[in-house]
Amino acid sequence: MFCPQCGLKQPAGHHFCVSCGSRIPRELLRRPGPKVSRWFWTIPVAPDDPPQAALRASRYLEEIEITTADGSVRVPSNHVRISVWIDDRAVIAVSIPDDEAEKLAEFLLAWTPNEGSPGGQETAASPDLSN
Repeated sequence: MFCPQCGLKQPAGHHFCVSCGSRIPRELLRRPGPKVSRWFWTIPVAPDDPPQAALRASRYLEEIEITTADGSVRVPSNHVRISVWIDDRAVIAVSIPDDEAEKLAEFLLAWTPNEGSPGGQETAASPDLSN
């Protein structure tokens, strides 16, 4: 499979080009890849926030190797990659190991709106703020 935008050969199952970030047409995609991904739409809060952006979280389930004209890279399994997308381009991406991803999930779940409190104030369900 090759990217229709830049022509680079793509790893099987990727939904976006590893070089230019363009979406790979659905009809070119094969079986699901060695990762699972989910998109989360953002909301602009600060004046400089982009009006349309998204966060993509991908959990890598299998180790893969990506080869380009510049060389190859081995992408390990058991980590989560979080990327911020504006329009159809990733502007930044970071990876965290599975244990840090679990801590992130626990943190987000611990601080939820308390429906019984006045104004729906946020309360923590035994947060660990030491880390």
